[in-house]
Amino acid sequence: MAVQDDVRRLSEMQGIYLGVNLYGACTAWYEGRLQQANDGSWNFRSSSRDGTIVAFQLGFPAQSWNSQESPTDGLTVFWPFTAVVSPQNTTVTVGQMQLRQQLPQALTN
Repeated sequence: MAVQDDVRRLSEMQGIYLGVNLYGACTAWYEGRLQQANDGSWNFRSSSRDGTIVAFQLGFPAQSWNSQESPTDGLTVFWPFTAVVSPQNTTVTVGQMQLRQQLPQALTN
């Protein structure tokens, strides 16, 4: 199945997880919903009971986005988190982002 199809499947689920890992140090996890914007790009929104909102504008799935599905992890879409370094104007990978149907087992055991 294409990554775009997997992203759409995740958007139909009530609660999914966004993991953000920078520089391989640690991964921050957010629970929320995936929504498609009017222009076709994707947004992840998380809100807490106290009204705090965390949102990420994820953009459009690119060639660097991949997906996989397994019985233990469910559906996962992941892609490198990149930054442009000046003055060379080169793109470097600084981490990874992932959308998951469920949290990794190491966090739930």
